[in-house]
Amino acid sequence: MLGAGSLFSTVIPGTDALFTTALPGTGAVTVQAEASNSFGGSGSEEDDSYQDFAASEFSLVLDEADLLTDEEESQLLDKLEAITGEYNLEVAVATVESKDGNEMNYFTDHFFDENGYGTGENHDGILFMVSIGDREWHITTHGYGMTAFNDDGLAYLKENVEPLLKDENFYGAFDTYADLCQDLLEMAANGEPYTEPFSPIWILISLGIGLVLAFLCTMGMRAQLKSVRTQDSAVDYVRQGSMALTRSNDIFLYHTVTKTAKPKDSDSSSGGSDSDHGGTGGSF
Repeated sequence: MLGAGSLFSTVIPGTDALFTTALPGTGAVTVQAEASNSFGGSGSEEDDSYQDFAASEFSLVLDEADLLTDEEESQLLDKLEAITGEYNLEVAVATVESKDGNEMNYFTDHFFDENGYGTGENHDGILFMVSIGDREWHITTHGYGMTAFNDDGLAYLKENVEPLLKDENFYGAFDTYADLCQDLLEMAANGEPYTEPFSPIWILISLGIGLVLAFLCTMGMRAQLKSVRTQDSAVDYVRQGSMALTRSNDIFLYHTVTKTAKPKDSDSSSGGSDSDHGGTGGSF
């Protein structure tokens, strides 16, 4: 049994702090603390902003979803390293099992940023990401990559790689992507980034549609004039005595002005990437 003036001590749970006090009525209170919690610090554990996007390692071919054989991965890595070295712009491929509930463009952009892709101070690069569990893919560009792989270039890449993804020919898609990246980088290096060629066939199609519409309109108007007969003079169309013209004037009634807004220049590319990235993507 503790008597008056007795002291007791205890350790606060979850810490190394020693708490000492006198029993009520003694008038003495003493607190001693050696603060350190069980997590090794005095504050709460901070969230790691890289947690959702950081890869286990860095590589120009990061196949976490295991879509490639070892031989395919080695061949693809050799090709991407050669392209990267030649043009000083990182060309990379990554696969994951899941994008963890994020939008695909958001996931790919942050994966690029937080895993240190890109060369130079502007982090020039392009990354082709596939999330096999979500059946989605996205290509993100950054720095000079947004110039070399403009909207037309990204559309060209999509046109060629997406069918291969749908056929689950993943190595074929990545290999085609690498070859096309080299072609597009070479064009950009020569001062002529890729632009989608204009086909003359569209001119012929437009003219054909115009002629057909004009013919149909003319035939419709002609069908409404079956009861009218051609006359030799305009006077013949006036019923005698029905009109007496005493004076004629030209009166201006109104005018019509049509305005069209001038499109604003935009540096962002298709695909919904943030302002620091260009990109395109889809599902398969």
